Amino acid sequence: ACGDVVAVMDCDLQHPPQTLIEMYRLWQEGYEVIEGVKADRGKEGFLHKECAGFFYDIMSKATKVNMKDASDFKMMDRKAVDSILSMPERNMFFRATSSWVGYKTTSVEFEVQEREAGVSKWSPWSLVKYAFTNIVAFTTFPLQFVTITGAICFICSLVLMVYSLVQYFTGSAVEGYTTLLMVLLLVGSAMMISLGIIGYYISKIYEEVKRRPRYIISKVIKNGSIQD
Repeated sequence: ACGDVVAVMDCDLQHPPQTLIEMYRLWQEGYEVIEGVKADRGKEGFLHKECAGFFYDIMSKATKVNMKDASDFKMMDRKAVDSILSMPERNMFFRATSSWVGYKTTSVEFEVQEREAGVSKWSPWSLVKYAFTNIVAFTTFPLQFVTITGAICFICSLVLMVYSLVQYFTGSAVEGYTTLLMVLLLVGSAMMISLGIIGYYISKIYEEVKRRPRYIISKVIKNGSIQD
């Protein structure tokens, strides 16, 4: 798309085309990213709605972008489109990236329409795979989770070590059990923490490889005039 403003929508017409008129008017008012927000999820089964809600909760916490009722239905100014296209990363999570680039943003609610043809291909398992793929593509949170788990294991191991030593000095411990337990706890905690440190370095390498810009220039003021 090469126009001054670009709309993105699904081809099954669940995104109502008439909403584009309202989006376009907001773009004319100066908004550069107009998000389509679902007023409801339409006629979906209870299980599907719960799985979708759980998926977006995970995505919101992992990506630090509010993904509740998010959709791919958007209208974007040319600047926002060019900013997204300029990113060299290949595995891109579009819904989160369109918010990450910034720019003046607003939203429009829309009612999810009935499909013109076909049925939804999304199953609970496909939602899980979709969530995992996009979390990995957009954030290093899973790698940081290993560090947190290692710290928790280390604290738990210290508590168990104190308990084992008390048992040993009171004569309640089985011979050799205390030493074996302490060694296993220390080695296990050290391995988890070491994996967390390695994961931290990998996350930094991952961020460097994606080569995202540190910031995006929205406007340039030159000789008193503003240039986009």
